[in-house]
Amino acid sequence: MGEETRRARGLTLAGRVGALFLVVASYAPWWAQRRLHASKAPIRVVVAGRQSGKTHCAAEEVVRVMLRRPGTQSCLLMPTYKSTKGPLKHLTRAFSTLGPGGRGQKWRWFEQDKCFRLFNGAELYVRTADDKEGKPTRGLTVDGILWVDEAAYVPQEAWEAARLTQSAVADPLVLITTTPCGRNWVFLEFQAGCPGKARNDLNESFRFRTTDSPFHNPKFVADMRKKLGVKRASQELDAEFLGDAHAAFSPDDIAAMFKGKLEIRGEQMSLGVDLGKEQDYTVCTLMNELGETWVVGRWRDMEWPDQVARIVELAQRHHAIVVLAMGRGGGYGGAVLSYLKPIIGEPRLLPVNDATTGVRGELCELLIGDVAGRRLRVDTTGELSDVLRHELTFFEAHRQVVGGFERWGYHGPKGVSRDDENDDNEDHDDAVISFALANWGRMHGWTTVDPLKGDFSGFDPDRPMDESGPTTAGDLGGWGAV
Repeated sequence: MGEETRRARGLTLAGRVGALFLVVASYAPWWAQRRLHASKAPIRVVVAGRQSGKTHCAAEEVVRVMLRRPGTQSCLLMPTYKSTKGPLKHLTRAFSTLGPGGRGQKWRWFEQDKCFRLFNGAELYVRTADDKEGKPTRGLTVDGILWVDEAAYVPQEAWEAARLTQSAVADPLVLITTTPCGRNWVFLEFQAGCPGKARNDLNESFRFRTTDSPFHNPKFVADMRKKLGVKRASQELDAEFLGDAHAAFSPDDIAAMFKGKLEIRGEQMSLGVDLGKEQDYTVCTLMNELGETWVVGRWRDMEWPDQVARIVELAQRHHAIVVLAMGRGGGYGGAVLSYLKPIIGEPRLLPVNDATTGVRGELCELLIGDVAGRRLRVDTTGELSDVLRHELTFFEAHRQVVGGFERWGYHGPKGVSRDDENDDNEDHDDAVISFALANWGRMHGWTTVDPLKGDFSGFDPDRPMDESGPTTAGDLGGWGAV
């Protein structure tokens, strides 16, 4: 086994003088971890916030079970092979407390079989849900312990197949550890272990909050809570289960933004433009460097030259950079971008590929974090502010698990048909996306050049805006006439 392989499995090579010496961190469980170790329940379910010590604790418990049950088979089941890196590191650390690993030692790792083997004959197989058509545990008899880590991302079919490996075992043990991700089979197992009439005697449930761990960094966690927003922080830090779809913005946070009339001011203005023509609206939202916001335009059923004229007029009036949603495959954004370039100059245009899942997620997560952090305010004069408030109220965050990884999608609820007589009540998300684009410009357009996140190449925030300059597309100091 090479040194690089040892490092990948969490071992620190201290030296080799006739024998291998390993530096192993001591394990001192905190109160919630001690409760888990003391439990006698056949099925133990741990839902945990990030970096709360769930995997470290579980690895220690698995090794203890293997020592008590010689000659048995155990299994670690995970969503994907890439996700096994953390558990393997903690398992290796736990095994290393018994002494050095390798041929002739008290424990050994077999790469071909993906298996740890102890001196007492107990084995631990590592399997992932992306193997063997979702039934990776077929052929095993898990009479030691079944450990399902990152369980919220393991498909129910793989979980049920793994449980069948214990159907003929006299004293089966199951350990489930995960950060919550929607109300799936893990949620049901967790509920079965909570106090109440519906409790299953086989189950016992534990919650490890990030802030419960004595090793957490309070300042860092407080900052993360602000940036994640209330709902995501509840899941990622407090280990609370969320539904597959929920409101992206808290009603209290929305109310806090709409506090009255705001006079337009600022030196670094960003105009977020989400485009529409027939089905959707074009919405223009203006934001200054302080996070003060005005919805300055909303229309549809308008030809592109007329739309461009309005956008340019708003940008000129407020000396704003234009943060433009490109849409799928260029779409409307590509056409409007072609119109705008010779008029206001490419350096003042910030095209954002919002149809890309990752980019749209960044746009919306940034907005959600700033709204939850109470860093934005919206002018309440005019009907357009009411439109934005309405769309924020019903804007949804949807969770999906694809290939063992969590993905979030953001959009408004489906509205009625354009042909419906109640068309005025149709739900859109154009104002929210325009709001998010303006906020993106506030955070990125006037501070950094970041071509990888939004295609903001060529923008120079240090050059002044001067209406009297030339009208050429490449000029940083001038605006062209409409």
